[in-house]
Amino acid sequence: MIPKLDEDAILKRVSQELRRTHELTDEQKLTLSRVFEKRLPPALGIIEARNVTSYHFKPSDRTLWIVKGRRGDYQVMPDSMFCTCDDYYFRVMDNKKQLCYHLVAQQIAEALGRFETSEIADSRYAEMTAKWSAHVSSRRS
Repeated sequence: MIPKLDEDAILKRVSQELRRTHELTDEQKLTLSRVFEKRLPPALGIIEARNVTSYHFKPSDRTLWIVKGRRGDYQVMPDSMFCTCDDYYFRVMDNKKQLCYHLVAQQIAEALGRFETSEIADSRYAEMTAKWSAHVSSRRS
């Protein structure tokens, strides 16, 4: 039996390489495709479409990552490797897989510097996060 690959560790290793080179090589794509299989093409499509956005709040320096997926916009929390999508809720939390493709897209986009940025006043933080908090809470009821 083939041991289960540590998706998170492999993604972090490739992301570190991407931060140095700023280029996704064919070898790295092959490595990622072996690990993420069907999740890699949509992740790369998100990056190509520049559907990853970093909202930087001032003056607190908080950052909110939003990834636009096939069915909507999702908040991604890279420090805890969490996403508000249904795939994360139903498959990652059930230990069927380690990461959703939104997290894969965010990690690669950040490492390559291929994401949109927007600066926002701290006064809008609650407004911006309320949408995703409500989405996550509605699934728990």
